Amino acid sequence: SFTTPFTTSFPTLVFSRLGLGSSTKNDVINGVCKPVTYIFARGTTEIGNMGSTVGPALEKALESAFGQNNVATQGVTYPADVAGAISGALSPGTAQGARTMASLTQQVLGKCPDTKVILAGYSQGAEQVHGALINLQNGQVALLQVTLTFGDPLQRSPFRNIDSGRTKVYCNILDAVCNGAFVISAAHLSYSIQDATPAAQFAKGVIGNI
Repeated sequence: SFTTPFTTSFPTLVFSRLGLGSSTKNDVINGVCKPVTYIFARGTTEIGNMGSTVGPALEKALESAFGQNNVATQGVTYPADVAGAISGALSPGTAQGARTMASLTQQVLGKCPDTKVILAGYSQGAEQVHGALINLQNGQVALLQVTLTFGDPLQRSPFRNIDSGRTKVYCNILDAVCNGAFVISAAHLSYSIQDATPAAQFAKGVIGNI
């Protein structure tokens, strides 16, 4: 069974957002093929399918690393509500966003077989990445290049079916979410500023020049 350190006794929830507005990207749904495909799952309560914090920040960093015209971006459309954060931590493979992320991955690999796929997620979105890897077949996971998670409630649970050298978890030492408590703090909101560029450089190091 899939284990999780995520506590089921939650303190008071405090949700905050960085950035203005929301963002939605649907390159995979629209059939766009580019050398790199970035599929992202936003955090709890974020708007759009990319959110307004880590998702757009990582998109810009990846475009800087690989070239603006070389990255297709797709957000994962799923509720991203509080109930989903709880159930996704306990059973990531059955999470709605995880199934959607797996389906999007299958779609782009079928249409764009040469693209380099990066799966990423923030907070509850990180749970969707873990779950997507459970839902994908081994042969499909083998075609994935990189997985990136930020503020990951499941950081202690290894990614399924993918070489650890292709994965990276970014967890601030002061982020309670990474330690099993559902408390949204400044540390949990730091990733778009501190870690988007290092994450993109990690992906570039794994994928190489395109």
